[in-house]
Amino acid sequence: MKMKNNILILTNLLLIMSCQVETVEFYVATDGSDFDTGTIDAPFATINHARNTVRKKIAGGYKGNIIISLRGGVYRLKETLIFGLEDSAPEGHTVRYKAYQDEEPVLTSTELISSWKKLTSFPSELPIVAQGNVWVANIENAKNWQFRTLFDGEKMLSRARSAGFVPTMECPKPSLAHRWQEMNTLGFSEGALRNWDNLEDVEIFIRPTHQWLVNYLPIEKVDEQNGIATTSIPGTYRLCKVVKKDWDETCWVENVLEALDKPDEWVLNSKTGKLYYWPESGKPGDNISAPVVRELVLVEGKNVDAVEGDVPVRGLIFDGLTFTGGDRDVWTVEDRGIQHDWDMFDKDNALVRFRGAMDCAVTNCDLRNSGGSGIRIDLYGKDIEITNNKIFNLGGTGVLLCGYGPGNKDVNKRHLVQNNEIHHIGQLFWHSPAVFIWQSGENRILNNYIHDLPYDAVVLSGVRPRYFGIMDPVKWKGYIIPQTIRENMQVIRWEEVGEPQTAAEALVFAHARNNVVQDNEFHNVMEILGDGNAIYLSCAGTGNIIRRNLIYKSTNAANEIRFDDDQEESFVEENIIFGGGIKLKHTNYILNNVIIGGGLSIRPETAVGARVEHNIVYSTGNKIAFYSTNSESKLARLLDLARPDNNLFYSPDESSGRDDFARIQAAGHEKHGQFANPLFVDLEKGDIRLRPDSPALNMGIKSIDIEKIGLLDEPSFRRIERTKVSLY
Repeated sequence: MKMKNNILILTNLLLIMSCQVETVEFYVATDGSDFDTGTIDAPFATINHARNTVRKKIAGGYKGNIIISLRGGVYRLKETLIFGLEDSAPEGHTVRYKAYQDEEPVLTSTELISSWKKLTSFPSELPIVAQGNVWVANIENAKNWQFRTLFDGEKMLSRARSAGFVPTMECPKPSLAHRWQEMNTLGFSEGALRNWDNLEDVEIFIRPTHQWLVNYLPIEKVDEQNGIATTSIPGTYRLCKVVKKDWDETCWVENVLEALDKPDEWVLNSKTGKLYYWPESGKPGDNISAPVVRELVLVEGKNVDAVEGDVPVRGLIFDGLTFTGGDRDVWTVEDRGIQHDWDMFDKDNALVRFRGAMDCAVTNCDLRNSGGSGIRIDLYGKDIEITNNKIFNLGGTGVLLCGYGPGNKDVNKRHLVQNNEIHHIGQLFWHSPAVFIWQSGENRILNNYIHDLPYDAVVLSGVRPRYFGIMDPVKWKGYIIPQTIRENMQVIRWEEVGEPQTAAEALVFAHARNNVVQDNEFHNVMEILGDGNAIYLSCAGTGNIIRRNLIYKSTNAANEIRFDDDQEESFVEENIIFGGGIKLKHTNYILNNVIIGGGLSIRPETAVGARVEHNIVYSTGNKIAFYSTNSESKLARLLDLARPDNNLFYSPDESSGRDDFARIQAAGHEKHGQFANPLFVDLEKGDIRLRPDSPALNMGIKSIDIEKIGLLDEPSFRRIERTKVSLY
C-alpha cells in the first residue's frame, strides 16, 4: 500500500510539473542598450529590439509564455510600433508587454522642440496683444511634418482659432432634395477668411448643417472678392447657414497667425518652417513637443477582402503601460465614413489598434492626452479584452469596435470592454463617442465609468436601409443618396448585398447584434453638441441589451436612451435615469426601468409590436407629461401602437400627475397601470430600490440591484454616497 501511495504521489508531482507553464522574461529600460542581453541587469534600450528578440525566440520553437518588462521612463517612437503574425504568442500562451512592478513606462510619438527664439520682428498679421509674447522655432521638413497637435509635457495646447462666424450661404428648401449638393462650398462675410500664402495649413472647423457632428476641412482656395471658400474634401453635409442660438458661431478658421491672440496658443506655417507659440509662463519650457504619428501601436494580421481567409495575430497583451502623444486625425478624399462621419472606417487614428487580431488584451493601461482616439479593433477582431484602463483627454473616440461594412463578412465580435474609466473624450472631434460599436456583435460593455463628454457615451449602429436605396416614397421624397458620398456608401459590400428591396432584407447585413451594455455609470454627457443621447442605437441589429445602467446630469439630452432609425428587437431594461427619458422607435422593448424627472417618448409611425411594461416614471417639474406629446389625438395614436401597460406613474405634484395619468387611461391604455408613490428606499440619495411595502412590487416590477452598477472596486452608489454627489 505504501509503495502504491508513493507511486501515486510521484505521478501527481510529474503531472503538476508537466502542467507548469514555462515563462521567459526580457527587460527594457530607457538607459539600456540593444547590444545587451535583455536581463534585469542588462536591459534592452528599445521596445523594437525586444520585439525582434521575441520573434526569434518564437521562430526558434519556443512554446511558453513570454514577458517583456518595461522599466519606467519615456519611450519616444519615431514610427508606429507594428506587431505582425510573427509576433503571435505560441499556441495556448501569451506574449505580455508590461510595466515593471509599479514603474510607469510611457510610450509617445512626440518629438521635443527646442531652439526657441523670442519673436522681435512682428508680422503685420500678428495681433497687437500677442506682440512681445510670441516665440518661434524652426521646424525642419515641416512640409512632411504638418502636425495638428502640440503638447507642453502631456498637456495639449490650443491651436489658434479665429472668432466664430455664421456661413452666409442659405440652405435651400426642401433640404432633403439638396442635402448632398455643394458640400465643398462655404460662403463667408468680408474678413472672415483670406487667401493665405500657406493655405494648405489652414482648416475650417464647422458644424455642417446639423448639430450632431463637426468637421475639420482643409481649404483649397478662397475667393475674397465674392466671399466663397472651397474645401479640398467635402463636408459631411452642406456648409450652409443654420442659425441656432446655441451654435450659430461654431464655425471658425484654425492655424492662422492673426488668430494667435491668447496664451498657450500656437500656429504652424509649413511653408516657412516656422512654429509660433505664446507660452502662458512667458517662455517655452523644456517639454514642448509635437507628435510624429497618430497610431503608436498596430497589431496587424492577415486581412483579406474575401469572406474567409483572415489570419489573426494572437495572444498579445499590453499591461500597465501608458500611451500618449499621438496626432489628430486628418480626413482625406480616400476616407470612408461610418454613421454621420463620427469616425472613419479602417483608419490609423488611435493610440493602439488591432487590425486582424484575436485573444489579445489591453489592461491596466492609461491612454491619455492625445489628439486622436484611444483603442480601435478593426476588420477581423475576436475575443479582445479592454479592461481596467483609464482612457481620457483624447481628441477622438475612446474605444471603437469597427467590423466590415454590410455584407456577408461578420468577423468582429465577442470583445469585452469592462471596468474602464473613460472621460473627456472628443476634445477635438466633439462628436466622438466614448464607446462606438459599428458592425460588431456579441460584445460586452460592462461596469465602465463614463463621464464628461461633448456628445454620446455609447453608440451601437450600422448602415441604414436608405443607403441601399430603400426609402419611404412619402417621407423621403427627393432624398437620393449619391454613390460618391463618404458616409456609409463606400463601406457597403455591394457585390454581396445584391439589391435588397425592403428594410428587412437590408437589415440582414446589420452585424452589431446581441451586444450587452450593462452596469455602467454615465454622467455629464452631451455637454456641447445636440440631438444626442447617453446610449444610442440605430440600425445596429437585433438582440442588443441595455441593462442596469445609471445615467444622470446630461446637459443637452432629452432622451438618455434612444432607439433611432431601423433599430429592431432590442431591450432596454432595469436602467436608472435621472433627468431625462427613453425614446422608443420601432419594435423594441422598454422593461422595468426607473425614470426620475423625465418620461417616455414614442415615435408613432414605427412602434408596432413594441413593449413598454413595468417601468416607473417619476415626473418632476412644472409640466407633468409621462408620455411626451403635444395633443390628445397624438397621444392616443402613440399608445395604440406601443400599447404600454403595467407601468407605475407618480409625481410629487399629485394633482397634475393624476390628471396626466387619467389622460392616458382615457386614451384606452394603462388599464393595469397605477398612479402611486413607488416608495423608494431613499430617493434623495439616489437609492431607488423599492421598499417592501412598495405598490410597484405587487405589479410585478422588480427592485433594481444598484450594488452591481459601476466600477468593480467601488459600485457607483457607494461612491456617490461617499462623495455626496448630486444626481440632479
